Amino acid sequence: MQGSREISPTAYRLVKGVDKLVSLPEVCFLVNDLVNDPLSDIEEIGHVISQDPDLTARLLKLVNSSFYGFPQRIETVSRAILMVGLKELQNMVWATSAVETFSKLPPKQVNMASFWRHSIFTAVVGRILARECNILHPERLFVAGLLHEIGRLLFYTKLPKQSMRILKAEEETPERNPILIEREIVGMDHAEVAAALLEQWFLPDSLIEAVRFHHSPALAQEYVLESSILHIANAMAHALESGEEDALKDNCDSTAWNLLNIPEARVKRILHEAVLQFLEALELLLPGASQKV
Repeated sequence: MQGSREISPTAYRLVKGVDKLVSLPEVCFLVNDLVNDPLSDIEEIGHVISQDPDLTARLLKLVNSSFYGFPQRIETVSRAILMVGLKELQNMVWATSAVETFSKLPPKQVNMASFWRHSIFTAVVGRILARECNILHPERLFVAGLLHEIGRLLFYTKLPKQSMRILKAEEETPERNPILIEREIVGMDHAEVAAALLEQWFLPDSLIEAVRFHHSPALAQEYVLESSILHIANAMAHALESGEEDALKDNCDSTAWNLLNIPEARVKRILHEAVLQFLEALELLLPGASQKV
């Protein structure tokens, strides 16, 4: 599917060799291999993950949180796989590892606390919307929300001068589409860079396409619903941050809005539910960060 996502060669060149910049734990790639190996079993995968104590602790905190609401405490990774599913846990491994890794490289151009608050809030809303739409494996949208802006971090770290120009242009001309500004200055946008990176990490196509088209969901080919959910989740996060919830519908792609068909009263309840879940998610993924909100 690589060519079908309209990712520019410059985006692939930017993410090439990104492992030299951010080194994800080897366990991420081992888990990918095992999940795709029909001869592997849950115990083997659980054992591999358990070799990374920090990752194990983060995963067990997540599955024992109110996000899942399991009646009994889950003590092992193998049990977590049984309870939440193999694909969900695989995605959680990547998401928590990516947040942990990229958080160690705070670029100077941007407020990283705001960056992660936005990403995590988008993730929370994406998960809620996915459940509203009866999406199979709604955790995919949580992961997509966490990683949807990760292309911006690559801009900040690998193209610092151009990133300053982008940020200045966005500040001086807020009415302009930021995607067009990025393409004008660096010849690509953060969504395609993020998608190219997720391809390099061998993440699921549904997740990659949602991230690629979260600004233009109508262009998605196979995963229009997932792309629309991430688009609306991103818009909801921005609306809450700017205090412009009343203008939410006007700032959303009409195709995505009509596809989800969420009543206005339900939108308000979703935002309220997301706010309640947000601080817990922030603390789970970035311990200590909730105290700075």
